[in-house]
Amino acid sequence: MIDKAKDNLEIFSWTEHRVFVGDGKGGYLSLPAEYQFLPRFGDAKVVPFGLAKMDNGEILLLGAAKTDRTTFQNGEETVAAISGDGGATWSDYQAIGYGRPVMLTDLGGGTLSYNDGGLMAESGSSLCFSHDYGRTWSERVPLAKAPDGKDFCSEGNPLVDRDAQGRATRIGWTGQTFPDNFSFDKAICGCVRWSNDGGRTWENHSWPDAWKWQDTYEGVTYERGCGEGAMVRAANGWIIAAIRTDMLGKYIKYHYDNFEGTGISISKDDGATWSPVEHLLEAGRMHANLLRLPNNDLVMTVIRRLDIRGGKLASYRRGCDALVSHDHGQTWNLDRMYILDDWSYNNPAQWYECVSGHLYSTSLDDGSVLTAYGHYPNGGVLIKWRPKT
Repeated sequence: MIDKAKDNLEIFSWTEHRVFVGDGKGGYLSLPAEYQFLPRFGDAKVVPFGLAKMDNGEILLLGAAKTDRTTFQNGEETVAAISGDGGATWSDYQAIGYGRPVMLTDLGGGTLSYNDGGLMAESGSSLCFSHDYGRTWSERVPLAKAPDGKDFCSEGNPLVDRDAQGRATRIGWTGQTFPDNFSFDKAICGCVRWSNDGGRTWENHSWPDAWKWQDTYEGVTYERGCGEGAMVRAANGWIIAAIRTDMLGKYIKYHYDNFEGTGISISKDDGATWSPVEHLLEAGRMHANLLRLPNNDLVMTVIRRLDIRGGKLASYRRGCDALVSHDHGQTWNLDRMYILDDWSYNNPAQWYECVSGHLYSTSLDDGSVLTAYGHYPNGGVLIKWRPKT
């Protein structure tokens, strides 16, 4: 007879993996890594949306499982699991709510929060709090809307400033509001806001002009914008934002957000002003997450929904990638991109179909990175890898 518990431990724990990093000359170096698929929640695949390395040494994982036991929140239940061994094994999932748990934030001292639903929320959403290291989530606060009364929609990771005890003193979110009667030929309204009380109240909400841009295609000029994304404070005090960019004009005809990209914007005055967006990844790569490593390098992980390079589909590869900055976010060498996971997919009926998405990363004490992402055919994936120094 098969011992299911023992069998699951062997299947759902670390296995050998290789991460590839560009050598700057058109080739790749192979680096050792570890890999595991997340267990299912009953019969439902679990797509990860958040990871937090907590100050008690544990790691919290939040995900969404489409159980269809309710029509609320697209039939997705929010699930949580905890690891006490660096992500090697996980507790049984606990159902803690409904919707996609975005913007997971470790506020320190056992308090954490997440936004329940994000873009998928039918009418507004809440900020959910735990005060016992993710065991229970008893406090829910309606998420404040933007000053214009519209929903503030986010997905990514927040900036968190902390005191000497590791408690959050200030958090910042990037996000977006939608123009009336939105369609893909209209610009997303990218915005940023700040909270001094863990997200219960917000201030200094702005729509940076630097996050607006234009693209001309076949004689038509389109107003373009930026939306959801990630922020991190660099070692020199700058704030780096990796934000999702609207699709180029050539892709609007597809009416599909897989063609959006990722840009970088930097604030050198604590968020008061921002540099114009540098279009780092033109299309097909988004859902950026930003980390600052113990050596002060910055790591950006992104989903690869489509491998578009040089204005065309370069390969059928899907998965997730990473870039590293050694100069506080000023430069990101695309020739030294990390390929964290890589698999080919093609649907002739819709070559741009979405089969991978959503991502979160956290840094571990030994300098390695734990990345979780949605591999839709197989469910959630965890990768433990180490950037080259």
